[in-house]
Amino acid sequence: MTAELVSRDTAGVFHGEGAFWDAATGRIRFVDMLRGDVMTWDGTALRRDHLSDVAAVIRARADGGYVVATERGFALTDDALTIDREIPVFADPGLRMNEGACDAAGRFYCGSMAYDANPDAGRVYRLDPDLSVHVALDGVTIPNGLVWTAAGDVALHADTREGVIWAYDFDSETGAFGDRRPHVRFNGTAGVPDGMAIDEDDGVWVAMWGGGAVRRYTAAGVLDLTIPLPTVNVTSCAFGGPDRRTLYITTSRQGLADPEPEAGGLFAVETEVTGAPVHAFGG
Repeated sequence: MTAELVSRDTAGVFHGEGAFWDAATGRIRFVDMLRGDVMTWDGTALRRDHLSDVAAVIRARADGGYVVATERGFALTDDALTIDREIPVFADPGLRMNEGACDAAGRFYCGSMAYDANPDAGRVYRLDPDLSVHVALDGVTIPNGLVWTAAGDVALHADTREGVIWAYDFDSETGAFGDRRPHVRFNGTAGVPDGMAIDEDDGVWVAMWGGGAVRRYTAAGVLDLTIPLPTVNVTSCAFGGPDRRTLYITTSRQGLADPEPEAGGLFAVETEVTGAPVHAFGG
């Protein structure tokens, strides 16, 4: 498989992240995280909407509009990405939100991290549909790539600093994370895990930060496919298109002393599998 560059804006995306397919509009959305912008690709043009100092991840709301993890909390927007309500979560200026996703019950989870990537300084927060906020996990460092298996009883979550994708027992009734075990361990020679997507066969597609690729691991955690990209910092991936067989991939220029020409670009590749549905926030 070969990933093709489909778009980059003239200003240049600095740190693309958090891709998701917005099925209601038939568009791929992601964030230019550290510029606080939401990026929207409609197949012909890339639009940039500024929201906040940081826009960490975006997902649709079930009744219209979007939920966005901002620097230190959450924001609810209308369909035009105008903020209607802000929900503060923490006040520490040394921390920011990083990556998240919604479970099948419409709960939105997002992990926080220290700007200096101090070990165990982050948490994973859960925003419930009633807009209450809860701590779902403590002691994470660079939380990334949250997905759930088709049965809904296992959550897969990467910690980039640790170089591990953890499999957690997950209580779909309460939204609680239980015991964990390593699903995939990385030795760092081919990068570390960043954002993830999951297909209908519970295959996990992992964006490799510092590895210039997306890798697919089977439900048993065995590597069976690698998609190379022409830029080293690959950040997230999401299935989209009307049949959920197009894998969209975001990249970053962060940390590159001599940025590669296509760094920050949005890439796409056609796959032979179907991506799992992406859930909306219930609030």
